Amino acid sequence: MQITRKLAALTAAAAALIILGSLFLISPVWQPQSPAAVYIPAAVAAPTPTPAPAIININTATAEELTTLPGLGPEKAAALVAYRTAHGAFASLADAANVKGISLRMTESWVGLAAVQ
Repeated sequence: MQITRKLAALTAAAAALIILGSLFLISPVWQPQSPAAVYIPAAVAAPTPTPAPAIININTATAEELTTLPGLGPEKAAALVAYRTAHGAFASLADAANVKGISLRMTESWVGLAAVQ
């Protein structure tokens, strides 16, 4: 009978150790933790102002400068310069759509990037 009590006590002690041990192994909530680092978003940590893009005057810009506009490669930029030379200055950005290869949608994408004056 005494061996049974000792065996029951040892079994209970082992079960208690297993349960307590599992709290530290399985659930890290019970483990001591160092303080969390403060999170600072990158946008807040180092604000860097972005320079405003320079407005390109399509009536005076060179073909190389015009290639910075969306949708204009070297050929279309050269065609724009040739059209401007032959027909005079553009009255509006939409007038650039008269150049072969340049669409009205393309000129609408230039708003804020290009101007005629």
